[in-house]
Amino acid sequence: MMTTDELRVHFVYLVGAYVTDPATNARLWILVAQDDIPAKGILAGLTPCLSVVITDTDAKIIKDIAFNFC
Repeated sequence: MMTTDELRVHFVYLVGAYVTDPATNARLWILVAQDDIPAKGILAGLTPCLSVVITDTDAKIIKDIAFNFC
């Protein structure tokens, strides 16, 4: 089971690695910083940015987030 702290760390990494649009980046950082992290909303905002090939490790992180928090 992934903890909320681990969730936040993973989202910080994923947003930093895949989001290049400044407006999307700012919006997602606001969501990641919330006490009650809206994982489904962050994944929805992150998905269009994943049009590039993602690593197997990152795909596993995203699957784990979806399994544990959506």
